[in-house]
This record gives sequence, structure tokens and C-alpha cells, in this order.
Amino acid sequence: MNKYDYSYTESDPYCYADSKVLVNKLNIRDTTVLYEAEREITCFKLLELHEKPINGRFGFAHLCAIHEFIFCDVYNWAGIPRTGGFLSKSGTLFVQGIYIKDTANKLFTELSSENKLRGLEKEVFIRRLAYYMGEVNALHPFREGNGRTAREFFRELALKAEHCIDYGLTEADTLLNADVEAYAKNYDPLINVLHSIVTI
Repeated sequence: MNKYDYSYTESDPYCYADSKVLVNKLNIRDTTVLYEAEREITCFKLLELHEKPINGRFGFAHLCAIHEFIFCDVYNWAGIPRTGGFLSKSGTLFVQGIYIKDTANKLFTELSSENKLRGLEKEVFIRRLAYYMGEVNALHPFREGNGRTAREFFRELALKAEHCIDYGLTEADTLLNADVEAYAKNYDPLINVLHSIVTI
């Protein structure tokens, strides 16, 4: 198992029987082959979103629509919040499936009450963005693809708030480590990363 692998605290309902391979539309039964195919497919889908972002209101439904668009060619559950028990990654536990929708509704209601971060100076925008990025990461609403979906969601949100996020200006591991810290309510590393990638 590598640092990017997930596991359930109980039997994983998303994998083939007696396997750690996610059930997929490509009928791939090898984890490495699936990983490579998924990355290739979703890379093109993300490029499409740069040209034509998902139209939405930056609520939970919008996040789910982005996930569905990115992963619909790979998984039948694309865009559908995960079910089951706690999802774990590198010892980190994410919200239990039955609480995802309620937790998400509270979080995105809070985002809406802040006018979806519009009209904020860059410094304030970055600090509030770090908070919401940390909370969406803690939510981890999908069985796979949370990071890619959240990054696209916040890229689109930033554009509507007249800011620009360029993820290419940082290393993937740097952002990942900052996300881990934000999960623990230490937002400073993520704020520092955002200072380097929010260009407007």
C-alpha cells in the first residue's frame, strides 16, 4: 500500500471481491493498470474543464457534478457520495458515509453565507480559501478522486471571485502535505502554498 491508497474500516464495497481494485467500467483488474488508465482519462477531462467549466452554484451539487464529469468514463458511481463506514488514508479518517450529505450541506451553506468568497482582497481570500479547502478535504465525499475534484472546484470558485489559481506553480507533494496539515486545523502551510499559486 502506498501513501495514496485508501482503505475502509470494514469491507470495501467499491472493490472487486477479494481485491483492492476498484470496480470500473474498463473492467481492469490490476491496480497499476487502472491507476494509469484513470490518470490518462481524467487528465483530458480536466483539460476540457479548463475550456468549459461546470456551471453551478458552488454548493455540494456543484462539487458532485464536477466529480461526475471527471470520472464518468471510469466509474459507475462518479458524482455520487460514497457510502459505508469510515474511509482511511495514511491513518487519516474521513467522514463516515452516512454523515457526508449533512456535513456537506452545513459546509456549503457556510460558504454561501460568505458570498462564495467574492469581493475579498487577495490575503483574506487566501485565508478563507485555505479553510474551505481543508474542510472539503476532511469531508472526502467520494471513494476516489477527491483531490482532483476539489482542486477543480476551487479553481472555478476562484475565477468567479476574480482570482486565479495555478496549481502548476507548486509540487504535488507540497500541496498534499499542506492539505494534511489543514485537516488537522493547521492552515499555515496551505496558506503559504496558496500565496505561491494564487496569482491574482
